[in-house]
Amino acid sequence: MAQGRVPCLEAKTHDNLSISIVNVHQATVKRYDLQRQATLLLRAMIVAALTQQRKMGGDFNAALSRYGYAQSTSALYDKVDKNFQDFVHSTHGTLIESEAHTRRDFLRGSSASLDNIISWNLTCTNICTMQSPTSKVHWVGAECNEHALILCTVG
Repeated sequence: MAQGRVPCLEAKTHDNLSISIVNVHQATVKRYDLQRQATLLLRAMIVAALTQQRKMGGDFNAALSRYGYAQSTSALYDKVDKNFQDFVHSTHGTLIESEAHTRRDFLRGSSASLDNIISWNLTCTNICTMQSPTSKVHWVGAECNEHALILCTVG
């Protein structure tokens, strides 16, 4: 399942430190079994290198904020949203929330913050000038695009 959905890149910073950059395109909410499988693989990767600097971003298909979703599907969404929050918490990640919803459906009138960034072991040495990590939302492309481009600044 994770093949093609979780590309990883190992890089060196200007200070010659190793950093892992991971892009996630999680399975749809309707396939919770696949979401859980991918989450278990990601958790194992993190646990195998606890001190590794890491930034993970993308479409997690889980949200901290939703608007306009049907009440009949709330139990399913609650389940995947809790799984995502448990993943961030149990791996000691720092969630960098988007400033606005990153997915929208004009026909249904719904929107959610499905695209997020999580960091591990990233610190800022000059805390005097460091602001809180932020994730800006930019809608680019056609109006029919359902996901926004997000830009994140991490110290």
